[in-house]
Amino acid sequence: MIWLFAGLTIAVLAVDLITKYTIPGILNTGVAWGFGAQWSWLWVVVVILSAIIVVLATVWYLRTPRKSWWLSVGLALFIGGVLGNAVDRLITGGAVHDFINFVIFQNNVADLAIVGGAVITGVQLALR
Repeated sequence: MIWLFAGLTIAVLAVDLITKYTIPGILNTGVAWGFGAQWSWLWVVVVILSAIIVVLATVWYLRTPRKSWWLSVGLALFIGGVLGNAVDRLITGGAVHDFINFVIFQNNVADLAIVGGAVITGVQLALR
């Protein structure tokens, strides 16, 4: 299961960054739905929190004795997405590239992976 977890995490990160820099879109300087765009320092806090979340989630996963296929997929999607947005913020100096238009807001591969991964992981933990 660890190979699935690691491989999918890297795949999500790669697909996210490739699509962000090849598909035209907008730069979102805020967090969720553009919240906090007026605070120029917020992205630094988000990147630091992202690093902490990635480390804690990875350590928790590695120490979990019963690693199911779904838990591996869920956490890999989540962590890959968090890493994708954090790396994008570091490259752009605080913004993320959004290009998937849902009319009322825009997203990217990382955002979809974070939400999907959180749902899958939450369901898996609830079913234990």
